[in-house]
Amino acid sequence: MLPDSPAVILTRAPIGIASSFARGRLWDRWRYSDRYAQVAATARAPRWRTVFAPLLPQDDPDPATALGRLIVVNSLLLARALFDGDEPSRRPRLVIPYEQHVSDPGRTEAGLTQFLGIEMPEPAGASPNAAGATAAADTTFATIGRKETLVAELAPGVVDLVSAAVEKTVAQARQQLDPEVTETVTQWLAGDDQYELHEPVLRPSHRVRAQPAPQRTAKPAYRPVGRSQWRNLLVTNTEMAELLTMLHAGGAVNSRLGTNLLVCPMPHERGGRLHYDPVDRRWRVSRGYESHPAYWVTWIGAAVAAAWFGARLPSRAEALDATKGARAYNSGYAVGDSCPVMEPGLGDREIHHLIGNVQFWCGDGPALPEAQPLQRYLFGAAWNTPSTEDAVSAVRSRYLLGSSRGVGVRLVRDPQTTDAARLGAWELAHLLNQWVDAVNESARTTPGELDRLLISSIGL
Repeated sequence: MLPDSPAVILTRAPIGIASSFARGRLWDRWRYSDRYAQVAATARAPRWRTVFAPLLPQDDPDPATALGRLIVVNSLLLARALFDGDEPSRRPRLVIPYEQHVSDPGRTEAGLTQFLGIEMPEPAGASPNAAGATAAADTTFATIGRKETLVAELAPGVVDLVSAAVEKTVAQARQQLDPEVTETVTQWLAGDDQYELHEPVLRPSHRVRAQPAPQRTAKPAYRPVGRSQWRNLLVTNTEMAELLTMLHAGGAVNSRLGTNLLVCPMPHERGGRLHYDPVDRRWRVSRGYESHPAYWVTWIGAAVAAAWFGARLPSRAEALDATKGARAYNSGYAVGDSCPVMEPGLGDREIHHLIGNVQFWCGDGPALPEAQPLQRYLFGAAWNTPSTEDAVSAVRSRYLLGSSRGVGVRLVRDPQTTDAARLGAWELAHLLNQWVDAVNESARTTPGELDRLLISSIGL
């Protein structure tokens, strides 16, 4: 966060968070036991251990207790960032409790418009160009629905465990942190008493989805754009699943000590389309999304995919030149999700979704001090971002292990990157494993050194 930037803080009472975790079985599905272990280990680093090690004991806590601790630590880190500096009152900030928004959404909108100094935009209708794509949208992740009641579906014992963990962790934090920080966190975590407590409702683990209509996909090809050759199609889920399966067969796993290296395998209900099947030991695609662009891909996953295809990722400068005057078919929540990589109205020889559908990773990034972790640029517009000229060309970057539901892979070629330069999946798996082994054995201490070691190991 920038030291003097305005901040909007969205809070939710711990019981509400715990209810969402229980309803979606998120602790197990998102492997939060690994998350807790990672954060608890980090809390013992010299920079953090005085304050945070006592808050996150490595005592193999039950999920409810661990979740309560993580909620408090997350809030403390944010509050410390807000109050960092000699004059914390200078930073404008607006706090919006989830519970307030459910009971009085008009108050939320009024507060936002006043704080940001803008008028609340009218709800956007579906783009007429995207009319045929709305059937493929995944409504389980839609953000346009309204809740009108506050209900927590939790067993009484779970409520007691979460509440006790939150109370104890805040009490311990008061012994180490400024009163202003801990009092702020106490206010943010208020609101448990506003929920009606209900016994958990058993829900089916799988929903039956209608068989989607077959989707035509053109043969991938490269077309000249400026001095480079751009692939006509974004990399699809099917292509990414095939690569991940082959890498796994070669011994390169996606997750290492709880960290996702190539893709983030989110549940389908949270927008995940790529899923590892441990029985068949292969990656699969959510039915109906085979020809949609892959997302939740890290920069490492995108760069490995480029090497596998005998291509590379475009530079930010190339992307700026290539997309001048382009218009997005799917952006600004017009569809509500990605749509197939074939853009209606375009032929096989044209470049589909030059902007829109998903943003894409670039091969270059901002210049940073060598000790800092590397970042790489993101470019374009996605189904969930604006596609104005300013939004598309805005400078944005992310760390190599970052990923999101709106960022995928676009490939380009030049005389040095062709089919002849393709690396096989087994070779890539070997190179990835060499890097992992080097990280385990290396005396390097800075993230920047480790990132550069990765790039040199894979030859990116």
